[in-house]
Amino acid sequence: MERKRRVRAIWGLAGAVLAVAAIVVPLLVLAGSGQATLTAETYADVIRFGVQGAGTLQIQIYDLAEKELWDSGAISSDFVDWDRTDTWGERLANGYYLYLAQAWDMSGSLILSKTGKVALLPGDQVQLQQAPIVSNSGSTTGGAVPPYQPMGLSDAGVFATVGIGTSSPTSLLQVVKNQNGITNADISNSTDGTTGVASMTLTGVPGSQFRVANAAPSFTAIPEFAGTGYFDANASVLNGFIISAASPGGKIRFYTAGRAPGNMRMIITPSGQVGIGTANTAAQLTVQAASGNLIAAYNSSSRTPGAAVFVVTSNGDVKADGSFYGASLIVGSADVAERINASEWVEAGDVVEIDPDHAGFFRKSTDPYSRRVAGIISTSPGVILGNSTDSETDDWDDSRPVLAIAGRVPTSVTTENGPIAVGDLLVASSTPGVAMRGDPSVSVGAVVGKAMEPLSEGVGSIMAQVMLR
Repeated sequence: MERKRRVRAIWGLAGAVLAVAAIVVPLLVLAGSGQATLTAETYADVIRFGVQGAGTLQIQIYDLAEKELWDSGAISSDFVDWDRTDTWGERLANGYYLYLAQAWDMSGSLILSKTGKVALLPGDQVQLQQAPIVSNSGSTTGGAVPPYQPMGLSDAGVFATVGIGTSSPTSLLQVVKNQNGITNADISNSTDGTTGVASMTLTGVPGSQFRVANAAPSFTAIPEFAGTGYFDANASVLNGFIISAASPGGKIRFYTAGRAPGNMRMIITPSGQVGIGTANTAAQLTVQAASGNLIAAYNSSSRTPGAAVFVVTSNGDVKADGSFYGASLIVGSADVAERINASEWVEAGDVVEIDPDHAGFFRKSTDPYSRRVAGIISTSPGVILGNSTDSETDDWDDSRPVLAIAGRVPTSVTTENGPIAVGDLLVASSTPGVAMRGDPSVSVGAVVGKAMEPLSEGVGSIMAQVMLR
């Protein structure tokens, strides 16, 4: 069955050539160059195909639509008799049919593989026919050129080869415009001399090469490239590879999983703008993603969670393992804060102190003039220090509270120790997490900030300048 499938592929090529041949040369005996001779003659009430020196012979008959009509199978003989009937025992009418003849010698070596037409004539006569190979030579502008073949069909081997512009095709289909070496197109079942690798090669200027293939012999040792398509350019020509849009306004688009609108992954516009994840290129480089990271940079080959040293998330967070260096930092908020561990629930504006019962943790301030005070919980800091990453999920969303260590922050205050005026020192009050005006004479070691707004009575929130003293 495998041999039959290969034979059908042959007729897809040979049938096209035979159909366009305007002149058919009748031959009683056909012999390919370097092959054994195939004969066909009427013998009694059968047609006898013979190959001298054959140990095994097989003849297959097809109609002009390439449908198999009869197969002798591999016969251990140097001749095969055919009674002009098809597989179902129906006698074939006079006319033209296609044949494939294959013969092997006693050692099993292939000595003949031939395709062509068989003509069933009145009076039980038979003729074997094939399309001619027409040669031509001449000259063109620019000087004489060697003789070239407008078309050729080779039946050497089980897989027939077709050549356009050459009489000796070396691939299943080879197209050559051999005048001054302008164009060569080659569709082959091998690349770089290695069989079994499908490819297409187009050659223009001698020495240049463009190749599309489903694998490359030099890549087979690299699992990442095994079985993948690739473009290959000869580095000796133009020192590289060029992809160009067909028109000045053309765009270069990259798709995966088909060319559906939602499957475009990258675009390059005529002006050189690049869009990744979007066709709406609002800048020279536009990156769009609804979730995950927009950018992740690594300093090693590791892609384990947390291995990125620089990340820009889809919600705009920028996170880096290293230091930041710049002439200035302009942000919407006015304080610098750090992540802390809290032993109880704290909110923005709360005054917190070191928790004496839990090392490394903080809690709301509890006593007036507490000298354990550490600062004020920030609302929306401009810079956050001490963010941590979940190594199992690669999640940078640290939900711990942030403690302002410099800058201006809203602060919960009370007039427990009298009205607060601008410039007053702020210390912990008897209300947990709330600040009050401090007496400068007893405030050393207890100050968390300085009031930037007044509060005449009650409890409220004012802007305070963070300072520990």
